[in-house]
Amino acid sequence: MSSTTTVAEFAAELNKSPATLIEQLTSAGVVKAQASDHLSEADKQKLLGYLQASHGTVSAERKKITLVKKSTSEIKQADSTGKARTIQVEVRKKRTFVKREDGSDLPVEEAEAAPAAPQAPQIDESELLRREDEANRHAELLRRQEAELTEKRRLREEQDAKEAAQEQAREAAEIAHAAAVAAAAALAAAAAAAAEKPKPTIGKQFKGPEKVDARRALKAAGTAA
Repeated sequence: MSSTTTVAEFAAELNKSPATLIEQLTSAGVVKAQASDHLSEADKQKLLGYLQASHGTVSAERKKITLVKKSTSEIKQADSTGKARTIQVEVRKKRTFVKREDGSDLPVEEAEAAPAAPQAPQIDESELLRREDEANRHAELLRRQEAELTEKRRLREEQDAKEAAQEQAREAAEIAHAAAVAAAAALAAAAAAAAEKPKPTIGKQFKGPEKVDARRALKAAGTAA
């Protein structure tokens, strides 16, 4: 424990409030007024002696006071996918004060606990290469699938355009055929109408009974001569 520990820091290690610790220090004969005041090792030992005396010393276990100080840090390690992630590690420092029978200075024992958070498994280079190769193969597969879809879409568009052109040509042929049929029907109707019209009889319109009798008379006269 550093000789420059403050009252507030030592109170945190003891899970006490600074005000309570100041009262106990005062009762032990250590005068401290503020939480920022510094505590020496002698001050701490005097406080521990007072606390042990106030609680009695019926067994060796009751002569021990264990302080646990926690600190949290962060480390970065790669996870199973190869990506770095931050892991919080809690480190506990344990310090035990033992009061000797002769009242001499308390020995100090420190122990550092193992990290609270388990470390992530390390990934070797071969595993990273395998994962990189797998990612490349997956990307190549996606590229091929995209190319196939693009080709299928192009062929479908060409087929649709071809069918649309064929449909337009069929419709145009049907329209032309209908127009030709209509024209032929019109010509046939005109020809039929012309064939049914009566022929004119101009010469016979002026042949009356008088002209017929005159011709007969002339013919008879010629025969008599």
